[in-house]
Amino acid sequence: MERVFSVRNEAYDAWVQSEDDMLLYRKKMDLIERGTRQCRFLAFLDDRNCTTGCLLHPCRPENSGRDFRDYGFYEDCGFCHSNFCASSKNLLKKDTVDKQFFLLIQEDMDWYEYSRLFSFYVDLNGTKGLFDIYVRHTRPLYEAILQRVSWTDLQGKGFMQQYNRLIRSIVSRGKPSTSGETEEDGVPFHYIMKILDDRRRVNLVNEEIDRFVRVSGE
Repeated sequence: MERVFSVRNEAYDAWVQSEDDMLLYRKKMDLIERGTRQCRFLAFLDDRNCTTGCLLHPCRPENSGRDFRDYGFYEDCGFCHSNFCASSKNLLKKDTVDKQFFLLIQEDMDWYEYSRLFSFYVDLNGTKGLFDIYVRHTRPLYEAILQRVSWTDLQGKGFMQQYNRLIRSIVSRGKPSTSGETEEDGVPFHYIMKILDDRRRVNLVNEEIDRFVRVSGE
């Protein structure tokens, strides 16, 4: 996708000098990307290729507040104007603890990793984004962490990697072998939930959380 987005950016910069050129750009890109059903105006929005989005959106600085989405691939069905950011819709429903957890795990993510937090992702209990999978299976864990240390003190310390290591460490101690257990991205979500629900393993979990908090504070 990075290559596709880069080609679109190069073509857009070369071919679009005014609004009159937008339809021409779309027609040319339709020929180049023949057979793919994706809007040709989805591309990188910054020079570092870190942020993706709509080249036609009024929030893009280069558009000076003007909305050009009528030229978009999906505008015939009104999708562009009716669609709303999935992450914003999801987070509006969450409480403070979930929002703080989200702010921590999204640090240092690139555009693709971030998109997977809210885009559909296959889970045994349904189709959810990766963020909802974390919430469903590990809420008691990060809730306990945020009760012991401020989320602001955890920022900028690679929380996501440390958190996944914590999960694996607890599962490793709670069950020596996770062979056959379902994992997402190498994280044994389904077994960590069983351990967190098991009162016999409370001391084990607390020991691991204490160690996590100590290491995070260093």
